[in-house]
Amino acid sequence: MTSERTADSRLEELSSEECMRLLAYGSYTGHVGFVREGRVTILPVNYLFDDDALVIRTHAGTPLSGLEGEAVAFEVDDRRPLGHSGWSVLVHGQVHVITDASTLDRLRRGPLRSWAWPHADLWLRLSIDTVTGRRVAES
Repeated sequence: MTSERTADSRLEELSSEECMRLLAYGSYTGHVGFVREGRVTILPVNYLFDDDALVIRTHAGTPLSGLEGEAVAFEVDDRRPLGHSGWSVLVHGQVHVITDASTLDRLRRGPLRSWAWPHADLWLRLSIDTVTGRRVAES
């Protein structure tokens, strides 16, 4: 499940299988990072794990709506401040607008809702080209 830790660190590298499990079941909010006009931008998003990819629902005209074909980073995490523990998963992939009618129909009937845009109807698929993760276990 995880690789070895060094004796002087509580940090564990997560396997890709564990990273995918955490993406699928660990959280439904994350952060998308991308470069726009030479500046790094990081935005919070609601997401869904779907067929080995991430799906984001947004609104036309948002910064996310202009990312078709671009490389992005996606991060999701969970923290336990009192236990000095938590985990983080980082994905690198590309964004593609979902246009297939049957896929859109299925997604619209699902649980993904944008917190920021109640009538959001732009669906983006983020491929999972690479995935890494780390955990700081409770002591």
